[in-house]
Amino acid sequence: MKKCHTVNLNELRQLGAIRFQSNSQKIIPGDVFVCRQGPNWDSHQSVDEAIQKGAVGVIANKPLDIDIPCLLTPSFSSSVSLINQYYQYPQDKLVQIGVTGTNGKTTVAYCLNALLNRQFKSAYTGTLGCQFSDEQVELDNTTPDAISLLNLFHAMEQSGVTHNVMEVSSHALSQDRVSIVDFDVVVITNIGSDHLDYHRSRDDYIQAKLRLIDRLKPGGVAIVNLDDELALAMIERCRSKARVVTFSMQDPGADLFASDIASSCHGGQFSLSYQEQQFSVSTSLPFTFNIENSLAVLAMLTAMDIEMSAAVEMLATMEHAPGRSEVYPLKNGATAIIDYAHNYDSLLNLLDNVRRHSQGRVYTVIGVTGDRLADAAAIGELCSSHSDYVFFTTDNPLGVCQDTLFAAMGSKLVIGNSSTNPDRQCVIERAVSCLMPDDVLLLCGKGPEKHQYISDNKNDPQPYIGDLAALRLAAGM
Repeated sequence: MKKCHTVNLNELRQLGAIRFQSNSQKIIPGDVFVCRQGPNWDSHQSVDEAIQKGAVGVIANKPLDIDIPCLLTPSFSSSVSLINQYYQYPQDKLVQIGVTGTNGKTTVAYCLNALLNRQFKSAYTGTLGCQFSDEQVELDNTTPDAISLLNLFHAMEQSGVTHNVMEVSSHALSQDRVSIVDFDVVVITNIGSDHLDYHRSRDDYIQAKLRLIDRLKPGGVAIVNLDDELALAMIERCRSKARVVTFSMQDPGADLFASDIASSCHGGQFSLSYQEQQFSVSTSLPFTFNIENSLAVLAMLTAMDIEMSAAVEMLATMEHAPGRSEVYPLKNGATAIIDYAHNYDSLLNLLDNVRRHSQGRVYTVIGVTGDRLADAAAIGELCSSHSDYVFFTTDNPLGVCQDTLFAAMGSKLVIGNSSTNPDRQCVIERAVSCLMPDDVLLLCGKGPEKHQYISDNKNDPQPYIGDLAALRLAAGM
């Protein structure tokens, strides 16, 4: 090939690309490397590394002196459009379901996908990776970039997938990562406060979440939680764009209304009012906040044209998402709960529910990620005030000194009911040794993760045994 050889779309097809990759460190032989000039790094400088790793072609935004085929486009967005054309718009061949919210989106998306797979061939894309058919793909972010999404959608289409349930983060909405997707159904579980290190204000965060509604297809369905203080703003955003379906635990005027609610560490029951009919609903998901998540799942199932009676039966046998309110009875009569809760709102919800349903003492193991340093003091104070004892430990410091995180977490404590130790596995072992019958141990923040991001390089995760494995070793499970 001649240097700076520019290929057209037909020649690109002849390369037989395995996939397109914008991260040079993740190139495998047969990939086409896609360059991007970002605010902090221009990946045109990584072309040599991509070629060394086996890239068979490059899509660039400026001429390059290379000896493999290179397709020039005027911008990265143009490159995305080209790849979309290459794949023949695979996202449009799937029923696209988007889930966002400060809390609950993983539970809702993961569980909905599991239930849809009983009638369709569905995929899940989110915090727990991308899962479809026999594929399990690890993801760097809850919502991947547009090129990664196109790779995944193409693979889904090739596997016969008909539905994709996707968690859509505020970062992804703010950065237009899902601009290639027109959703058939969306749900906003709730809007609290989170990621204010990235969003300039809570209003910016709210507006990012609401942008999911703008991604709906004409005539699409928006599922709205009437109990959220921003419900009216969500409904207003849907005006003349979408059909709105509402759910509530407080407002009998909602399309799906839950009453006579009973919940515990082991599940919940409620009476559901829907289209002038009453249904008795059971769920294995613990705590009151999962009643809200269950309502969201039921609403989305009906948006998929599944009869409510069938949806209720499906919900009764629904399993929890990994690392989300996983309840483990221990041999000595205590209970351990593994939960991904890591922001203030989710921790408050979890701790309030545990306090309401526990008879013994509450022990909490918690860390604060490096990007939540500003929230560390409030989180430390919350966990201390709602626990009999709190163990502060490591949870993805992302380059922030762990002692700095510990100091912030302990800065507002008024009682001496805490300790610090960066060795998370050691902390769990010590916490388990404190437990007596009826006590509850909360392992918060990591969920199913088996790594720690000690540095800010997310391509360099450090291995961690995982909270469940650490619990099993400590408790002899």
